[in-house]
Amino acid sequence: MQDQYRHHQQRSEGEAVQAWVTLLVGSLGALGVIITWQQKNRADRRSEWWRRTAWSFERTFSADEGQAELGWKALTMLMRSTLATKDDSDMVQVIAEQRALSLIGQEDDDGGSETTGAEGTQTDPA
Repeated sequence: MQDQYRHHQQRSEGEAVQAWVTLLVGSLGALGVIITWQQKNRADRRSEWWRRTAWSFERTFSADEGQAELGWKALTMLMRSTLATKDDSDMVQVIAEQRALSLIGQEDDDGGSETTGAEGTQTDPA
């Protein structure tokens, strides 16, 4: 009788361990699915963020002043996103500086008809 009881007890303990192992494996599998989904979701969101950033950059280099302003405003908003990394922000900064320098160069080319005198006042070269 004790033999049967001991055999039944061992089987119950084995089944309990098996149940815990099954639960643990299932939990780890579910955790893996959640992590994979989060990574895919973030990658998809970053991809969309980059698409919008490219659209904004296209606008910033437009000859139309209104489109350029829209592009800069959109870039400003996109840089506030948690999806923007430090490298992304640095890259936008470099492009913005380059664009500003090119605009300054254009203004110098267009505004060459007047010169500044020694006292800092504008004089007519004619």
